[in-house]
Amino acid sequence: MCDAKKENPFDVSPQISISEFYAGRSVFITGATGFLGKVLIEKLLRCCPDIKKIYVLVRPKRGSRAQERVDTLLQDIVFDNVKAEHPGCTKKIVTVSGDIVDDDLGLTNEIMQQLVQDVSVVFHSAATVRFDEPLRLAVRMNIAGVQRVLNLCHKLPLLVSLVHVSTAYANCCLDEEIKEQIYPTSILPQQMIDAAEWMTDDTFDAIQPKLLGKHPNTYTYTKSLGEILLRDGRGEIPTSIVRPAIVTASWKEPLPGWIDNYNTATGLIAGFGTGFLKTMIGNPKTQLSLTPVDMTVNMIISCGWFNAVCKPKEVNVFHNICDQKNSVTIEAFLSRMKQTLAQNPMQAMVRVPSGKVTESLLWNKVLRFVYHLLPAFCIDCFNKARGKRVFLYQRYQIIHKASSVLEFFTMNSWQFSTVNTGRLSKLLCKDDQSMFYFDKLDFDWDTYLLNYNLGVKQYVMKEDMADLSKAKTRQTRLALIENVMKGVLLLLILRFVAAQTGITNKLWELVV
Repeated sequence: MCDAKKENPFDVSPQISISEFYAGRSVFITGATGFLGKVLIEKLLRCCPDIKKIYVLVRPKRGSRAQERVDTLLQDIVFDNVKAEHPGCTKKIVTVSGDIVDDDLGLTNEIMQQLVQDVSVVFHSAATVRFDEPLRLAVRMNIAGVQRVLNLCHKLPLLVSLVHVSTAYANCCLDEEIKEQIYPTSILPQQMIDAAEWMTDDTFDAIQPKLLGKHPNTYTYTKSLGEILLRDGRGEIPTSIVRPAIVTASWKEPLPGWIDNYNTATGLIAGFGTGFLKTMIGNPKTQLSLTPVDMTVNMIISCGWFNAVCKPKEVNVFHNICDQKNSVTIEAFLSRMKQTLAQNPMQAMVRVPSGKVTESLLWNKVLRFVYHLLPAFCIDCFNKARGKRVFLYQRYQIIHKASSVLEFFTMNSWQFSTVNTGRLSKLLCKDDQSMFYFDKLDFDWDTYLLNYNLGVKQYVMKEDMADLSKAKTRQTRLALIENVMKGVLLLLILRFVAAQTGITNKLWELVV
């Protein structure tokens, strides 16, 4: 499959394509029901049609069994094309009921025997991605969860490849270029796992600031420890770590602009697009490291192939980031979104879309009061007097709390090395570079953000594009109302100033 005499895995000459490698193989996926997992399953079914089976670890949730959750997942529009191209392909998906926080992943002896006899590639993407997750739960999922997946991997005799999904921000506490390597931490992963088991909640919470150090949250901290545990515990298993930045809507596949959640940049588009969000903390010149989900999935699949074909002796890290020479700043992002929203407004709009980004905490508080809290309080009072539900003021408080966890990332920029990413891309044959693209230099932000905006409208907010004319009419009406209110406010201010200066009557006559 490659030249075994060469020590550097990037110097080999692979003799097998990615789809050929996965033909007849079975893979095991954690995090399958998540945003990334859906696209990973769809891509494997569509571009590796001869894959044998895809085992997906799914936990029962809110009264729904694991199989019911998978059945619901497969009804998503993201699978429409692959089901049309390859009828019956979803029969290759095998539901495995379990959870990464359970011992042995909660697997039964029967399913364990199936995995032992069948699985040769493991993709581990399950994690808690909440920035404000309590540290104990983040440890259980993002560190101990890695340990449990490794325990499974060591029981799989056919295993030739393990791919772990981390984050580019696992080392965001560094004040230097972040390289594609695993950085040391002040505490060992096993020590953290042990502490989470025996320490009381009060003690654990008390030492959390010291443990996190310069890390902004429990997510980045536990992901960095998870990488160390993976490196030290993988044994001889060929392993790669994929570090995506902010995973956002798809660029091309399975549908341009497809997205299914409000996380990170999607929340900004929805918030600013509806006029609900008017201000946020951030440096306008901060680079937004957005990574379309299809580029991340393509790298994950390529790394699965790389591990098995090139047999690296060390754990290789790959930064999955759009070309940094062609990045977009927060200022440019909002400017482009304003243009696309003007042409494709959201029907759920409550105010004309506009947004301000400021580095000043004080000024942001003033803007929040003027644009968010004061209008919300007035509307809630009006609704309460009419006997209607009061919720707007409280909702804004929740939004402000949620947005505060993003401030570290909207105020700072990072440089990421992508040497390994470039080397991996060059190993792929031309057909694979086209089919499993992840290192694209021809990325067009204008087209992407237009599709992103439309994706938020269609797939997240469930708005019908046929109602676009109604949305434009609503936008025009809201703009008129806003301009009238501004005019009235200006007149009131002028009248007040005139009254205070003793020339009320003359100035008022001139104004009116």
